[in-house]
Amino acid sequence: MSGFGKITFKGEYANQPVVNVLHYRSTDWLPGGGNPFDDVLAFVDAVILTVKPKLINTLPSGYKLNDVEGVGYDDTYNIVTASPLVRTVNEFGTAGTGDTNGSAPCMIIGLRCGEQVQINNLGKSKRNRGYLAIGPTIDGAVDVYSHISGIQFALNELLAQAVASPVVVLLPPCTLTPIRIHEKWTTVLGAKVLLWRTYSDVLGYRINRVASYRRSRQPRE
Repeated sequence: MSGFGKITFKGEYANQPVVNVLHYRSTDWLPGGGNPFDDVLAFVDAVILTVKPKLINTLPSGYKLNDVEGVGYDDTYNIVTASPLVRTVNEFGTAGTGDTNGSAPCMIIGLRCGEQVQINNLGKSKRNRGYLAIGPTIDGAVDVYSHISGIQFALNELLAQAVASPVVVLLPPCTLTPIRIHEKWTTVLGAKVLLWRTYSDVLGYRINRVASYRRSRQPRE
């Protein structure tokens, strides 16, 4: 193992933050092996090129992708970037206009994961899986039974393929394998302490045909 990367798509809808996080690993790419700022920016740019168009196509015009943020880690998951590296995007969704029930309605892409590999300490998650909550979802993309429409489902499928596939970086030359990170923390004397951390490769996906809801994306009072 040579390194890990975390990329965060930071958007908003009706002034409410909408965030999606992807994780990758690579045996070719060592963050900090050269200039970590150059390396992580190359990683961010490659993921933007692969994922961003598909993400934008699934979301309504009221959604705005503000920026994409990248952080690099070494093989023991120590951060090697002094601060997150950010690419400004400022692009709106292209899946059309329509009424919504706010930013919380969403569509779930379930990620099928392989065997867990230990990063820190000893322990594993009993729920070896991951998911992405893609939203908001416009009312017109969902029928009265909460089923996602055929056109919207096809757009979700293209996005799922993008997030479940390896990403090729040209310079520095490497391949980024999509993964999910699993962690367990505890509190000791008021401080958070990591018990263990693992990763598992993303091997496939399953798109829920029924729309969902994320309370964390409800408007703040």
